[in-house]
Amino acid sequence: MATTFNINNQQVNGVQKSPVWIKNGLDKEAIQFAEMFGKELTKPDGNEKQKLSTSQIRNVYGDVQKMKMKGFDEQAFLLLKPRLAYTTLRSSNKTEGSKQFKEVIEPAMDEVLKGNDIEEKKKRFQNFANFFEAILAYHRSFGGK
Repeated sequence: MATTFNINNQQVNGVQKSPVWIKNGLDKEAIQFAEMFGKELTKPDGNEKQKLSTSQIRNVYGDVQKMKMKGFDEQAFLLLKPRLAYTTLRSSNKTEGSKQFKEVIEPAMDEVLKGNDIEEKKKRFQNFANFFEAILAYHRSFGGK
């Protein structure tokens, strides 16, 4: 499964670029990546059994949405990373899609916490929440369930 896509004649690696997008804000490249990655997650390498199901990450996404509405809570955010790890590995078939999703999202999560102060962390969290939502929205639009 791919985490690197050709965008505007450049190879864009989501694992490497997601921290940049979280720090600086989403741009056209980030949205194009989210679209391609969301589509890829529906059938990684054309293998139906390896796709990401939204139920695998629904709880983590729900927590992100709650925090988005209530406000950034650093302690709660810290707990999302182990929850994502558990959710990814709990599946009996440990799909490639869930592993690749975790591979892209974890560096983005780490970047949120690198903010110099709480205001910077809040801004980065908002970028993270938007990036997470964009990937899932495209995943669903391409038939992800």
